[in-house]
Amino acid sequence: MEEFLKRTTNKLKSSNYSELTIVLGNESCDLDSAVTALVYAMFLSWQYDQIKCKVCTKSHRDESMYKESIFVPVLDVDREDFSLKTEVEYCLKDHGIRVDSLVFRNDIDIRNLLASSTKTNIILVDHHILSKKYDFLAPYVTEIIDHRPIDRKEWNYKEDTRSMIETVGSCATLVAQRMKDLSALIEKSFDFFTTYPSCTSLLHCAIILDTVNFSKELNKGTLHDIEIAEFLESILKLEDREGVRKSKMLRLVDARSDVSSLTASQLMRKDVKIVGDVLVPSFPILVKEFLKNPGALQAANEALQRFNCSVVLLLGMTLSPALQRDVAVYGPGVSEKANKLAKYLQDWSSPSFQLSPEDPGAGCDGCLYYSQSYLVATRKQYIPVVGDFLQNYME
Repeated sequence: MEEFLKRTTNKLKSSNYSELTIVLGNESCDLDSAVTALVYAMFLSWQYDQIKCKVCTKSHRDESMYKESIFVPVLDVDREDFSLKTEVEYCLKDHGIRVDSLVFRNDIDIRNLLASSTKTNIILVDHHILSKKYDFLAPYVTEIIDHRPIDRKEWNYKEDTRSMIETVGSCATLVAQRMKDLSALIEKSFDFFTTYPSCTSLLHCAIILDTVNFSKELNKGTLHDIEIAEFLESILKLEDREGVRKSKMLRLVDARSDVSSLTASQLMRKDVKIVGDVLVPSFPILVKEFLKNPGALQAANEALQRFNCSVVLLLGMTLSPALQRDVAVYGPGVSEKANKLAKYLQDWSSPSFQLSPEDPGAGCDGCLYYSQSYLVATRKQYIPVVGDFLQNYME
């Protein structure tokens, strides 16, 4: 992986390529998003090398003039904010990947790349709806792999855009499946997985974390997730599969939950998504713990201004001593929109989030706080509901 990243980055910087494919993860840049972007880009590069006929053309070309296609994974977070993604930074480092070798969204100017004469393709992984800042990418999207329920309202892609969208626990499951399918077409079914065990392990880590190690309580893992996890484990030749799963889960959760050195402002940026003008950060701690920070609401106001949003929906969770989830809705001043969103979420019944209003504590004026009894619901379930609210909301 490290060698692939260095080679690809050098070619990108020097414009030494004939065609560019950007594999773009989602804006939360969680482990699933980062891993799928990195591994799928490397796989596509490997597949390209397998297919092209070097032997036939090598003796007839000027190697100094020959250019190849490159596949660049882009993490949709600013380089200076990557340290906030504690579990991602930990996992990549554990697999020998240096931060210096990664490409972040503020490392490149995608508009300029598209404006060049070189053909450019965009592949979306772990999302299928472009954020506002990337609306201009829609005509260039050639493939989409995502594990969220499909939203056709924002589907503005070309008719021939390939898509693999299935509601499973982890996008890494679908990326691994796609890699298996494409490998079979060139009669190299397991070659990539066995040649690059670090990539195989990264996919496995993402699946284990996203499914919470196939927690029966959360019911996030599907049969497809289990099938792919077992396939990856067979490639890695794991003897104590349950032990390895548990160990990985504990280490990744510990890394994700280690926010002791982060300020309230940094926590607001650690894992955030935007739906319209609603900011939706997800915390690895309970929201009520975040709100105890004297600078919590100031950080929320700063984040709203930074991301040009009017309301923030805070989602919190902890696994210790047992799984708990809580929610807060906040808008500066007396926000009618925040109040209406909070009521909309309370009244939602497909299924109900089972939100119980509680006192958020001193210094939290304008903040509507709830404990969440329906523990299965994560941000993935909240986002389409927020989108539905915004479609029906009247100022």
